[in-house]
Amino acid sequence: GTAVDDEAVVKLLEAVGDNIESIDLSYNFHLTDETLSAIRKCNVNGSLRSLELADLKNLTAAGLEALFTYGIKGLPNPPRLRKLSLASCNYDAVTDEVIDLVTKASSLKLNANETTARPMVNNDVATMGSLAGGRFDGSLSSIGGLVYLNITGSCCSDTSMESLAATSASSIRELNVSFCPNITDKGLGYLVSKASNQMGKVHTWGCAQLTDEFFDGHGRVGDTSFEIIGAWMKRAGGVALR
Repeated sequence: GTAVDDEAVVKLLEAVGDNIESIDLSYNFHLTDETLSAIRKCNVNGSLRSLELADLKNLTAAGLEALFTYGIKGLPNPPRLRKLSLASCNYDAVTDEVIDLVTKASSLKLNANETTARPMVNNDVATMGSLAGGRFDGSLSSIGGLVYLNITGSCCSDTSMESLAATSASSIRELNVSFCPNITDKGLGYLVSKASNQMGKVHTWGCAQLTDEFFDGHGRVGDTSFEIIGAWMKRAGGVALR
């Protein structure tokens, strides 16, 4: 079919209303940051839980940060997602800063009946902006956090793995870090060690930098309920698919 553009998405979201729970705009290659702005504006009631934006090469880091930054005057709070796909977007658009904002937004508890907020997990979010009257209770939600994240082909590093471990250890079930060259044995291993047993799948296609230090040394080795998908390893001069 024909790919939609920003104008079509804006009109569609306006027509759907403000109780939308899931948006999938993947592979509509014309879309830009204007669509991200429209997504935030439509999420008045904070009901959006699933957002899929795979292969949207025109999105920028600035646009994604704006979507997930608290305290922007005149806009609803950023979406508190359970599922997010930013697979195969522009390599430099999906950054550690973006994932930090995404994970904080997904896991923070908003006080009852408050529609504006400032996250207060630790001091490093103090620069994210604030709005008078809104505040958080300062704790992470036991039912919040990401369940699924796909950052295939991004510049994200171990810092993103630390953000996930800090906010989504008890929620994350599936993670795709295929073709992410900056994620190391140490970072991915740290996340796996911190995540609870609900974490069942990690996709690592194209991650030649990962070694036996992770594959044979992570905290879930021998656990049949945990699956690493797409790990190519050189063994005895040949290549074996794990």
